[in-house]
Amino acid sequence: MNMVCHWFIKLRAMGFPLRFLSSLSLCLLALLLHRATVTSGCFSLEREALLDFKAGIHDTHNRLSSWVGQDCCAWAGVICRATTGHVVKLDLRNTNTLDGAIRDWFSSVNMLPSLQVLNMSYVGLDTIPASVVHVNFTSSLTVLDLSTNNFDSTLPKWLWNITSLTHLDLYYSGFHGVIPDAIGDLGSLTFLDLGVNQLEGTVPRSMVDLRRLKELHMPGNQLIGNLSDWLEQMTDLIILDLHYNLFNGSMPSSSVVHFENLTRLQVLDLSDNPITISIGQKWLQFQTQIQVLSMDYYLSNNQIGGKLPSSLNFTKLEMLYLYSNRFEGPLPMMLPSTLDALDLSNNSLTGQLPIWPHLDGDLCSSICQWTGGLVYLDLSSNKLLGEIPYCLGESLRNIYFLNLDNNHISGEIPHTIGFLMLRLRSNMFSGVVPWQLARFEKLQILDLANNNFSGSIPQNIGNLNLYYLQCSISLMKKIEGMKSLESLDLSINDLSGSIPESLSILYSLSYLNLSYNNLSGMITFGHQLQTFIDPSIYMGNADLCGPPIFKSCFNNKTIQNIIQEYKKEIPEWLWFYISMVLGYVMGFWTFCGILFLKDTWRHVYFHMIDDMYDRLWVQWHLIF
Repeated sequence: MNMVCHWFIKLRAMGFPLRFLSSLSLCLLALLLHRATVTSGCFSLEREALLDFKAGIHDTHNRLSSWVGQDCCAWAGVICRATTGHVVKLDLRNTNTLDGAIRDWFSSVNMLPSLQVLNMSYVGLDTIPASVVHVNFTSSLTVLDLSTNNFDSTLPKWLWNITSLTHLDLYYSGFHGVIPDAIGDLGSLTFLDLGVNQLEGTVPRSMVDLRRLKELHMPGNQLIGNLSDWLEQMTDLIILDLHYNLFNGSMPSSSVVHFENLTRLQVLDLSDNPITISIGQKWLQFQTQIQVLSMDYYLSNNQIGGKLPSSLNFTKLEMLYLYSNRFEGPLPMMLPSTLDALDLSNNSLTGQLPIWPHLDGDLCSSICQWTGGLVYLDLSSNKLLGEIPYCLGESLRNIYFLNLDNNHISGEIPHTIGFLMLRLRSNMFSGVVPWQLARFEKLQILDLANNNFSGSIPQNIGNLNLYYLQCSISLMKKIEGMKSLESLDLSINDLSGSIPESLSILYSLSYLNLSYNNLSGMITFGHQLQTFIDPSIYMGNADLCGPPIFKSCFNNKTIQNIIQEYKKEIPEWLWFYISMVLGYVMGFWTFCGILFLKDTWRHVYFHMIDDMYDRLWVQWHLIF
């Protein structure tokens, strides 16, 4: 301050006007005050604002324990600009352990005029102002993350005034209502996530003004309308996720279904929307960078159909999910080598399997080449024909899931096939179950039900977690070797005879279903089987009796017949021990009964015991 006065007097003596000197003094004074304010590490007003925020919560887990002292720039989650001392970043994400309502949190944050990044994701916020008179960081804030909170509010009006925003994340935060036209004012946005809220209505046409947008996420809402009204103009999009909405309208093959302008797309998810789409041969020809494509749908009014292009190897697809649609015709002849997951299940695809030819025309080697990188392949519930090539198992070294259920595939199962999950039910397979399957120690699910297998289960298959096996009663008798078997479903077959006793020693068995067969006799009920008390697992077997079903075996057979049946099933060595135990019990209680009824016998017996004790006592002391 003395320096300011010194320069003021000196300049006045040099003839400078008083008004100029007054203004200069004020500037110098403000500069000195600024330096004095930030000498403690941050501005006192901003420190007080943060302390007001802390005062509004009950921090029982001490997440904000560092918020003490004068230097707020050293507090956890607070970052200041080194040159000015202003708070530029407040990151409190994943602090949902803060207890109590965070009252008036926005008023505290609004006192940080230089704030550039505000991350309040999963904090536990439940209030947000609908409108604000003035937002102090409208020209500075670039990143706003309020995802995973519980606002239960419409989208606040003040959001659209923060024109500096490049990243806006409001995922799963309880917002409802419509998306306003003012969203188009956020022309600097490159990332927008409004997913899993309760937003409804149509997407405003002003969305096309977000020309810099690269990622658009709006899944899990109730948005309606036609995509072609606005989507074709968002040419910078790399990721587009609109799944699980109510978008509708028709997209013929000549329209924006190919998204001709969206040449940068890498991820496209339109699944679970009632959109009518007709796929043609030019589909995706402009999206050479696409990596993830999902257009699956579970509801019955789905209208995505047509014939798939004969080749998709011009793309960089890593995941392709088109299940539960109305695609028809043959599978693509060529697939990209980058493909990891392919799901075309529940369509009307036809043709031979394999269907991907190699350049030399060798069908077998072709499927092994084109599917070599797959880890997930699901072609179930189609109309595919042919046999599984021998080389398929050798080529799919990385695959963990193969599902060809509900087709018309025939022939034998190549012994090279053995994955984590192998589902081949409801086809036309024949022959024996390959014993080589036991070599694949990681195999957990083997579903071969509703085929035409014969023979017996390989005895060395006992290390597998086996599901759903279509077999004859001779196969069931071999199950005893499967010590690690956890699930066994033999329902809806034509099994006959009695239930093998060997089932009771499968101590890992936690699921059993033998319903709807022709099994007969008394239900085996011992060891592990006594844990299965649900009678429905035996229903549909008219000649079964005994617990847990309500049909008594004594209605149809004499006690002697039941005993004879048990004798057949219980080993001879077990009968020897049973007889010995019964003889001992009978002899012991006969002797005790005589002593109880005959007083003279009882007196003689105990007198003999006392005399024997005395003799032994005397002999003991004479010896020792």
